Amino acid sequence: MIARLSDRASDRTAPIDSSPLLGQWLNYDVTSRNICQLTLIQRGDAVILRITGVPDVDWGETPASPFALTVSGGDAVAFKAAYDFEFLRVAVLAYLNKRLLVVDAYSTFHDGSGRSSYFARDHFYLR
Repeated sequence: MIARLSDRASDRTAPIDSSPLLGQWLNYDVTSRNICQLTLIQRGDAVILRITGVPDVDWGETPASPFALTVSGGDAVAFKAAYDFEFLRVAVLAYLNKRLLVVDAYSTFHDGSGRSSYFARDHFYLR
């Protein structure tokens, strides 16, 4: 069973080309209280994400999983990644929209503080 027509196996498959995502991305909103910039690099077969939060907080590196539009592979159009800071977990989901990178961050606290989970969306341009 398949869920969508685009999930059907194809005779023409290719690996996902992460190059459309790679580089340093800067937040359009200089007043953002979330992510200032992010960098995606290729290291061997892995894609690595590094985020700089506001104000100038280095989140470190974490693996990112790229996604193509179909099961046939091709250019990457999105990625997912996660950070675990012990007290806080952040799921990062991003996609290309024309020449912008739209980044959604889902933050969940795990420290017993009672703080609510929250969502943030920012738009980035390639430097």
